[in-house]
Amino acid sequence: MSGKEINLIREIMDRLNENPFDLQSWKTNAIMILGRIFGENSRKTDLIRSIQPDYSSWSLRDATGRISQIEECKKMAREVLEASIAELEAFGLPEKTDPDTNPAIVAMEEYVTVKQSRDIIDVLKSDITREEKLAKITTILKNLDQVDLLGIVAKALVG
Repeated sequence: MSGKEINLIREIMDRLNENPFDLQSWKTNAIMILGRIFGENSRKTDLIRSIQPDYSSWSLRDATGRISQIEECKKMAREVLEASIAELEAFGLPEKTDPDTNPAIVAMEEYVTVKQSRDIIDVLKSDITREEKLAKITTILKNLDQVDLLGIVAKALVG
């Protein structure tokens, strides 16, 4: 059931209407909540992180008579949160697997650096597509020699 998660997202959406509004503290709260629900490396948390007012001269010139930069940020935030709620209502909570207990990860740790291992775990925890995960993990592992790759496969199969 994703009812309490949807309520949390609605609460942070309601905070967009507070006066005075502090964008940075709101973003911190939103990232913490969305990270807990969808994962720290989810596209939703990345979108919230990227929300920034654009105070460039071109933006200010073009914004004459339109909504303020902060209102633009709030609008983007609202869209991300509404999409998150729609996803939870349609599909429920995302399945979370613990990559640390994955036999392939355990087998691999003997053959890769700590950084490579962390990078692979971050990719596995992210909510990117399966194809993107395969491509990123392949890039991380491409410099391993054939003996190490065979060792990883053998250990993963044996357990």
